[in-house]
Order: sequence, then C-alpha cells, then structure tokens
Amino acid sequence: MVTYEKQTVSEDNRPDQVDVDGQTYLRVAETVLAKALSPLKAREIVERGIEQGLFGDHVMGRTPEKSMQARLSIDILTRAGFSRFFRTARGRFALRASANSESESAEEYVAEKRVLNLPKEEVLCAPEANFRDVLTFQGIDPDSASILKRILTSHEPTYIARTEAETRDDAKQFITYVLVQCGERLLFFRRSYLSRAAEFLRGSKCIGFGGHVSAADVDMWSREDYGLAACARRELAEEISLQDRSANQVANNRATIRLFQDVPLERLGILNDDSSEVGRRHVAVVYRAWISDWNVAKKLMKGDSSIKGISWIDLSKDTLDIADFEYWSQLCLRKFYPSTLIAKARLQVLNSSRLTKDHLLVVAGRVGSGKSETSTYLGERLSHPVIRTGELVRTLMNAPSITEIGREEFQKRAFEFITGPNGPNRLAQAILRQVTNNGGRPCIVDGVRNLQTFEKLESLYHGGDIGLIYIQTPPDVAFDMYRAREAQGTLSFSYRDFLKVYDAPVESEITSLGRKAHAIVYNSFGMEAFRRTLDDFVSLNLKTPIAPVHVIEPGRVKVRS
Repeated sequence: MVTYEKQTVSEDNRPDQVDVDGQTYLRVAETVLAKALSPLKAREIVERGIEQGLFGDHVMGRTPEKSMQARLSIDILTRAGFSRFFRTARGRFALRASANSESESAEEYVAEKRVLNLPKEEVLCAPEANFRDVLTFQGIDPDSASILKRILTSHEPTYIARTEAETRDDAKQFITYVLVQCGERLLFFRRSYLSRAAEFLRGSKCIGFGGHVSAADVDMWSREDYGLAACARRELAEEISLQDRSANQVANNRATIRLFQDVPLERLGILNDDSSEVGRRHVAVVYRAWISDWNVAKKLMKGDSSIKGISWIDLSKDTLDIADFEYWSQLCLRKFYPSTLIAKARLQVLNSSRLTKDHLLVVAGRVGSGKSETSTYLGERLSHPVIRTGELVRTLMNAPSITEIGREEFQKRAFEFITGPNGPNRLAQAILRQVTNNGGRPCIVDGVRNLQTFEKLESLYHGGDIGLIYIQTPPDVAFDMYRAREAQGTLSFSYRDFLKVYDAPVESEITSLGRKAHAIVYNSFGMEAFRRTLDDFVSLNLKTPIAPVHVIEPGRVKVRS
C-alpha cells in the first residue's frame, strides 16, 4: 500500500547489515505475536507483518519465512529463558510473557527492550489536533488546497524520527503518491509477495510511486509546501530510471534526475485511509506527473529493488480488473479512471477439490464484506441449511442479542469468549452439533472469525471436507454496505463509528482466514455486481468441483476432471 523510500547512511556510520536484518525480523515478530490470539508459524508471522506494513522499506530475500524461523530459533537458543520468544510446538512461536501468563507455575519475564540501530531519518508529521476534524473521510478528497492549509497551518507540523513515527497513533506521516501518465498511457509496477494468497488478497499491481516527506526535502525553494513536491520528484527519480542504451549509466542517472525535476506535477487530492494500522499513521498527497514525449516515457525502467517490474496501461483500450491492484491504487482508479474498470466482482478459485456441493462450506470476511448475504444466497441456491455462528456464540455466552446490547458490546463479549478457556473448540463443536441436527447434510457456515476455530472444524469434520470461501471487500465499500444494512436513517453514523466495529479485537484474525481460503470473491463494486459473480459460482458448483475461473500460474494450477 505504501511505497517507502530508500534510506542511506554514511560509510562511517553504516550499521552491520546482518544485525539490522536480524533485529528487523525480531521486531516484526514481537509486534505480530503481541496481537495474536494463539501461537503462530513463521510464515504466518511474516505474512501478518507484510499485511501490517511492519517491514517498512526492508528488502526481504526469496524465503523470508525461513529467515524469520532462523532468527527466532537463534534468539531462543542463545538467550534461553531471557528470550522474548517461546516455542510452543514444532514451528510455532509465541511471546514468552504471554505463554507464562497462561500458566500459574511459570514466571513471566519481561525482556529488555531492544533498540533497532537504523539510520535516523526525520519525516514530516501532523499532530492529531491538526487532522482530527479534517481527515474524517475514507478515500480521496480532491480539495487538497483547503485540506493542506488546515493540516499544515493550524498547528506547526513537526519532524519526527521515522522509527518513532511508525509506532505513534497521535501523528500522521506525510507521504507522496505519484501517478505517472504519458498521453493515454498510465504507468504501473508490480510487487512480489510471500505467497499467492497474499498477492490475491492485497493485489500485486500499483500505480502510485512515492514515499515519506523528510526534512531533507525542505529548502528555500520548497519551504512553502513543506517539501511535498520536492519529495514527489525525488521519489520518482529513485524508483524509476530512464535507461538509454546508447548512453552510459552516469548519463542515464543525470537524465533521470533532470526528467523528474522538470516534469509537470498536478496535485489531484488527499488520500486518507484509516482502515489499517499503517494507513492510520499516514496521509498521502496524490500527484500526477505528466510526461509529454512517449519516446522518452517508453525508456523508463524500474530503479528500486522493491519493484518487480513496470509496464504501461493503455487507457484508450485496456480494461482493468480492480482486484489486481493494491487498495490505494484501487481508490485512485475508481476516482480518476473509472471508465477503465470492469464493474464486476471476481471469483478466484485456489483449490477446486475443496469446493463441491457435498462439502461443508464456510464463508468468512470482514464486517460489511457481504459474507452473510453470500451465505444466505448459497444456502438458497444449493438448498443447504445456513448455520449462523453469531447465534451460536450468543447461545454459548448466554448473552442477549445484538439488537439488545449493540454490536460493540456483543463483539467485546465474543472476544472474551473466543480467547477464553477452550473457546474455539466449543464453537467448532457447536457448529458440528448443528450439522448433526440437520441430518448430517452439508451446510453453509456463516461468519467464522477465528483461525483456531476453523482449524478445529477441519480436524473434526469428515476428514477435513470443508471449503473456505473468503469475501474480500475494500473498506470504503464495506462501510457503504454496512451503513445501508445496519444504520439506515442514522445520518450521524460516520466512518470512524464503522471502524470501531471493523477493527474490534474479535475481528483481528479474519484476514488470516483469507490466506487459507480455497476461493476468494472480490466484492469491489457493491452487491449488484457481487450477485452476478455469485451466480457464476453456483452455476459451476453442481456435483463436480468448481473449476478455476482462469489459470493464475500456467502449468501450476490444475483442474480436476
């Protein structure tokens, strides 16, 4: 989502690279495990770290899950009982403090805090008092002049060490997000993710280049806008390279800098995304860089190691599947290039053998994603009973209904239940009792939220004959759907009100289910387009496995006959 700039450090002050790598992995592991509801494997720690933006601009190798496993194992081996980490089973890790607190016989140890020795970089930040009443929207507001005036002048913005800013919720870091266009062509690049599931859930394509606005971007010529435009130009020159085969590298570097110092910049709006932890700590100024000469533009190549490759979208004829793009790029495409998008939800089948009519089908997704509507629809079309896990949890807790106590209170009690003694197992057993009560026939299970619950269900049900369908919905679309369903006539229901429900602790593991999904449905345009894709899903789901919609990696995805 956020493109981070490269950090540099003088030769005399450069930290040992191995030590930086090791501490980066341990820092990510500590942050992820502190929020986890159960011990995690190294691969899951890395994927959650990527999802939360915790690796920053750290360039990972080809097998980061192995690097994470090695760093944790070495730390436990060398520090023994003084390690912050605790191996609970083969390949599964937890924080030692959390593991000890669950056992009366174990003494809790609070490890000495480590300080990551990274090069110091100060980034432009706005205090909460500046943006609290201004950045109340989710998405892009084109009134950038008015917003920047209020954020940058109401109280003096400040520069904070980036390592500190990444942990603070009372300040927003400014970054630039630059679209590069030449006539009817729009530049995009690809990122490389740890797994196919992570790529499908997050999208691997991006149309925005840029990074943090730092103190180094401000000089006597850029002071008026606090270095925003200067940052945009600097980031373009770092992330994109002009490569002329007839010139040497020094000449190409000079030509790249000259191109982006002179390119016209159009400020398009302010992008605010409070849907994730990393998003809440940033605000983006969206620009468009106009390159006039196609003969120059077509020589652009990637200049940053975090970029997998770059290419061009022909806006005059190409149609785009929005699910291929990262969320911030989705916001920009819907705002500035809506005519290029295919207004249809997408079905992505990852394991067709799990998705048959005679299997138990579990439907999962974030609040407002459309999972309950999906469950109801599939139940009607397949003539399967629908098991509502919310009702089962209410019964197990002996609690009033959501309409009586409100969703926030219900979520609080549900979190206490699922993290309490044997919570996931009790819910899994309750689901299976419902299956038995329905004569043992296949059912649709609506709303599993916890990874342990799903894994327990897999281990108990007919040798794991369970299909997991994950509904992936952009946060702003989820807000609109939730408000239409739950808050009709409530004009005061805001996006911040929605986030209290969306980010409740009981919802924290839902994205982990997405990475285990056997099919993902991308609900990017609301229910009307979504239902058309569900029709496609059901039409293929008869007595044979559902065939993948298309081959993702030629030669690797197979359709059973």
